[in-house]
Amino acid sequence: MEELITTFHIDWKLMIAQIVNFGLVFLALYLIAAKPLSKLVKDRNKEINDGLDNAEKAKADVANANLKKQEIENEAKNNAKQILASSQGDGKEIIKEAKDKAIKEKEEIIKQARLDAEKEKKGADEQVRKDAAILVSDGIKKIIEGYVEAGKGEDIIKGMLSKQG
Repeated sequence: MEELITTFHIDWKLMIAQIVNFGLVFLALYLIAAKPLSKLVKDRNKEINDGLDNAEKAKADVANANLKKQEIENEAKNNAKQILASSQGDGKEIIKEAKDKAIKEKEEIIKQARLDAEKEKKGADEQVRKDAAILVSDGIKKIIEGYVEAGKGEDIIKGMLSKQG
């Protein structure tokens, strides 16, 4: 060992001083660099793990949202079908009511037209009777005047009187 010390020029005092210096430098680097870096790495790992957990939750939320979206779409389609069926029924009812109303109006118009035609007919009949009475009266006057002028007026008067009595 003595040879080793002389060959390599090892000085015990210097060796102990270097070991102490190495220990102090190691301690200083550990406290200044290694410990904060270790804490930084742990924090970063925690953030990464939290991010991965959040990503998994987000993936599950997206899947749930897609399912909910599909349910909402199906419900909306069903509601649309119900509304369409209801509106078609309402439309048919409105058409039926309009047809019934049109039929009633048509019947009222026909009834009113018949009444108007009857009034017109009665008025025309009365006018024809008046005109006929005037014509007959005028014709009888002319016939009687002709008989009176021919001297047969007395015979007519006597015939009329005999029929009354």
